Amino acid sequence: MSANVDGLPNTIIVTAKTSLIDRLKAKLCEYCGATNDLEMHHVRKLKDLKGRQPWEKLMIARRRKTLAVCHSCHQKIHHGKMD
Repeated sequence: MSANVDGLPNTIIVTAKTSLIDRLKAKLCEYCGATNDLEMHHVRKLKDLKGRQPWEKLMIARRRKTLAVCHSCHQKIHHGKMD
């Protein structure tokens, strides 16, 4: 019987960014923090964003084409009423 004293523990270091599914599972609007029904707002290209609206700045800062938002925020984004 030999003891494995010099063996390294089996550890996994995850350095990946949060996935789309993880962001939806969080059930938290990434804009206002609401916890009701989430939807994904999606843009085709980040370079299409002008950075004038706060939600655009948030997407540019995160370098993501998607934003998990509540239904209310999603409607405001599409109707241009997001402050």
